[in-house]
Amino acid sequence: MGDDAADQYLYKFVSAEPYRESASRADQRKLLSEGTLYAADFGAGKWLPLDLRRSKVLGDAGFKDQGQVLIEARRAAKALKATPLDRPEDCEVHPLDGTLYVALTNNTGHGNFYGQIVRLLEDHDNPEGESFRFEIFLAGGPQSGLACPDNLAFDRRGNLWVVCDISSTAMTKGAYAPFGNNGLYVVPTHGSSAGDAFQFASGPNDCELTGPWFTENEDTLFLSVQHPGENSKTASHPTSRWPDGGSSAPRPAVVAITGFK
Repeated sequence: MGDDAADQYLYKFVSAEPYRESASRADQRKLLSEGTLYAADFGAGKWLPLDLRRSKVLGDAGFKDQGQVLIEARRAAKALKATPLDRPEDCEVHPLDGTLYVALTNNTGHGNFYGQIVRLLEDHDNPEGESFRFEIFLAGGPQSGLACPDNLAFDRRGNLWVVCDISSTAMTKGAYAPFGNNGLYVVPTHGSSAGDAFQFASGPNDCELTGPWFTENEDTLFLSVQHPGENSKTASHPTSRWPDGGSSAPRPAVVAITGFK
């Protein structure tokens, strides 16, 4: 799980209950009832348990019980010295090799205007383990052709689909001028083009594209278009007329893109 704010943390939850395909819905709900929440320390390559029973640091930081640790997870992660990240947003598991891809959107306060995508590899391929290593899979910027990666999705071939979140107030200006409107990109993760971003779609003015999701047979991709025309000063002169055009007001929507083979 990512916490989409500057200088926040990457988390994972390891359930105490084993997952079973045949489990009832009630039993599946138990997967989130008991277990351990961790925050990532990228410098040490460690998952730090946010567990009052295992950490004297949390007790010294004033946490009274485990419920308070979980409710105030940001403060607990900071007390444990987890690594503050540049707006960690979406996390997706690669369908072929099981590694974790994390979108870090940006952190202008650190001079990171373009963001990056990090690939995290659990030691011994153990997703329940407490150690990992990582690499930068893709750095945003003019060289890669995309900026501010936000939401991710994989197709069954292992191609990574990325939508971006350049702020509508900054879009097409200054450092973001080369990128135009927010777009949808496909990035191969294997082969000669691994790590190269290819733009597949562009959003309407002022919008953020979110939530790419394939149907099971992958013949349709769903995509959300948030707040088109967000910078409009008046209702009579919006900056976008999407999706209906003409004299209509801009509206958010979910689109379905078909024709994949």
